[in-house]
Amino acid sequence: MSDANLAIASNLDSSIRVENHEPDSEVRYSVVLLRGSVSADDASELKIVNTHAPAGSAPVKVLTDGKRFKALVELSEGKNAIRLEHTSLPTSELNLTLKPQTNPHYVRLIWMTDQSGETDFAVPDDTVTQDYANRLRTAALLMQTFTAERMKDLGYGPRTFALERDDKGEVVVHTWKGDRDKQDYYAQADNNRWWQHVRRWINEEHPDPMAKNVVLAAYTRKDPRTGKMLGHTALGGANLGLFGSASVFCWPRDVQSAMDVFQDDTAVDATHVHDDSAFRGTIWALASTTIGATLHETGHAMGLPHCTDNMGIMTRGFDHFHRVFTFSDPPSNRNKQPRKFSSEQEAYFSPVSASFLRWSPWFQLDGSSDQSEKPARSRPTVEVDEAARLVRISSSAGIPWVGFHSKDRIETFQEYGSHDTGANDHPKSMELTFDEIQQMKPGTEIRRIVVVDGNGASRNASLPQPSP
Repeated sequence: MSDANLAIASNLDSSIRVENHEPDSEVRYSVVLLRGSVSADDASELKIVNTHAPAGSAPVKVLTDGKRFKALVELSEGKNAIRLEHTSLPTSELNLTLKPQTNPHYVRLIWMTDQSGETDFAVPDDTVTQDYANRLRTAALLMQTFTAERMKDLGYGPRTFALERDDKGEVVVHTWKGDRDKQDYYAQADNNRWWQHVRRWINEEHPDPMAKNVVLAAYTRKDPRTGKMLGHTALGGANLGLFGSASVFCWPRDVQSAMDVFQDDTAVDATHVHDDSAFRGTIWALASTTIGATLHETGHAMGLPHCTDNMGIMTRGFDHFHRVFTFSDPPSNRNKQPRKFSSEQEAYFSPVSASFLRWSPWFQLDGSSDQSEKPARSRPTVEVDEAARLVRISSSAGIPWVGFHSKDRIETFQEYGSHDTGANDHPKSMELTFDEIQQMKPGTEIRRIVVVDGNGASRNASLPQPSP
């Protein structure tokens, strides 16, 4: 077909429209989610082909709902010509350029065994392949794409974290032996000592200040005698997100199978494996909850607290991770028929979380290759003056963001100046009275503030509590 017959995918007059990516735009992550519609009555005949797809990638799986479609497209570095073909409509083309991030801060994926080196994970039966690296790699790519899409939807651009890649551009999954027998890890799991031990092990054996570590414990199992989970947790903070591997058997093995997994209403056999699906009892729900929960713990490692938004990843919104990639919840124990949802019912990083991530060093996309060798950047100053009943804040890098916390979660936030990285319009200093702070969210007791400066450095301060 000649170029004259090609329609630009996002043109308003086009018969096939991509709604979330502009033609000839640049992206900084390797798997894009295309959302769009066709003018025909049925999008099910739509075929999407990236003519510059990475070697070995599977054909694009297109999920449709009437005239609407969603598809995950894998990109090669450089220009990608994506053709959208429908049997009864003119073919459209969308050109996207993948420019890999140069940010030295990255997310590192680790499959942690006990000291035996045994890599197998729990499975419901012998038909499940033990390809843990593919499953963890695919989950991480989905988390990266999810984050970029939701950051963009909130006005921060398609900003996301970098994944560690090898010389061929493949996402790296490390397989590392822990320093103890699995029984020792099982004995630690009930009181957070396990997380502390794993963090100490990472920092001593595999230190890297540029890395946020996502660790999956290969040795997680369900005790067949007691039904108790052994070596299972979901904890995150500092530089570590730690998660059990009990549900990895249901994670997609590659990007294109993700759509099928998120539509799979096969029941989970809870007598053999852990059903961590928010009582929905199906493969799609188990995959959604546990990949979403892994992103939740990664968020904690990025510095995010819990929030109050029911659809936020930093609350139980992670149960609905799959909805960004689908159009309805398949049948489950909670809904006997497929259940459609609105865009407001899709999981996301809520504004209070996304606005903080905007300034994180792990979300800056580009950076100097020798950044790790530079002296630590100064942090903002926060002075609590109880006598004057105010907080004084200052930073030579400017102050783009201040968050206001109750006991263990962030309640609200304020942004100052532009979102642009090179902008110089953030205030260098400010004063907030105690009364002004408490009015940031009336009816909620604000106990702590967190200040982030234009370099991504942060500092927090506790506020005096009113006398009883």
